[in-house]
Amino acid sequence: MRKLLNIELVKLANYTSFKVILLLHLALFSLVIFISSRITISLPGFDTTNFFRFPYVWNYFAWIASWFNLLLAILTIMVTGNEFSYRTFRQHVIDGLDKKELLWGKLLVIFIIAAYGSLLIFFSGTVYGMIYTPELTAGKFFSGTGILLVYFLQAFAYMVVGLLIVMMVRSTALPIVLFILLRFPVEPIIRSFFDPSLRPFFPMKAIGSLTPMPEFLSISSQVEYESAGGANALTLEEMGLTAPGLPLFAQVLLATGYIVIFLSVIILVLKKRDI
Repeated sequence: MRKLLNIELVKLANYTSFKVILLLHLALFSLVIFISSRITISLPGFDTTNFFRFPYVWNYFAWIASWFNLLLAILTIMVTGNEFSYRTFRQHVIDGLDKKELLWGKLLVIFIIAAYGSLLIFFSGTVYGMIYTPELTAGKFFSGTGILLVYFLQAFAYMVVGLLIVMMVRSTALPIVLFILLRFPVEPIIRSFFDPSLRPFFPMKAIGSLTPMPEFLSISSQVEYESAGGANALTLEEMGLTAPGLPLFAQVLLATGYIVIFLSVIILVLKKRDI
């Protein structure tokens, strides 16, 4: 495992585009967070700075970070696509690595990138949370941190989808286009022909729903409003603006299942086709 990791890190260290996209991801995320923190709306009963306070900061930052998972998927496609373009995979096989080891090497890279994204949310969330939370306690700090693992799964899943596409197409530019089209508009159009109760089960929808948009009204409200049924009256679902989705646990299981399916297809493709 260490040998595979060293091989991948040596290649990435000399790959300028990898560094540029990673820095772009960091810059865009940091910029959006900073700008949104400067825009405050404080009215009687409402305060948007709640988004930067524990525990809400974790969900808010994970949602924003999910916007840029496209860059992470593109990063995976570019890194893997270059392996085919420059016949690096074939050279590795000649040097003694088998196809499964090549896949493990790429999964290690995906794992590291997803971990980077989760750590970015953790450190930025910690900084902003400590600045904006008036009465900081350990309970507030750790409450909601489970979303970091959920985000990790989401980022990992998106990159596995990108890896699947590039393994099948074996180029760089076309897989990027196909991935973007799959997210929008291809899958959304296909989903529209199905019953609303089935739409959450589609791959990109299931993965994207892991980090939903925060309930802005209920979080920024300093007063609790309950509907007749006892639910939060300020949630988008309660107001009928969004359709009810799957429970988080079900979404995690579904996304994990898709990852297993996609990896199985990748292994099958590697077995059936020459590098």
